Amino acid sequence: MKNKISTLRQINIIAFVICILFYLTCYARFTGQIFLSFVQIFSAIGITIPFLMVKDQSEIKKRIKIYWLVTILNALLLFSFFKTIMWNDLLQVVFVNIIPSITAVYFIRTLSLIEKIS
Repeated sequence: MKNKISTLRQINIIAFVICILFYLTCYARFTGQIFLSFVQIFSAIGITIPFLMVKDQSEIKKRIKIYWLVTILNALLLFSFFKTIMWNDLLQVVFVNIIPSITAVYFIRTLSLIEKIS
């Protein structure tokens, strides 16, 4: 299990770095964010099921639930108010760049915690 978590953490770090590099361009930043989002969502699905079944690890369960809450809430708000957000530069930066990036760092830290505990 530790090997799987270590690999997931490495993949997420690489995806995060690629996303940050895409932020340096004007148009590819959205592509980088989409790539990072897919990597993180599939990684989160892969760790959610095994860790929610275990009775111990309440800290990890809490962190996974917070990750999903923030991710789903951000996606719901983004898609519910898509036209408004896309025409407002500040909202666009917050909902498309800042919140997903902070969530990505939180998820990578969660993976590091899981790797350390395992």
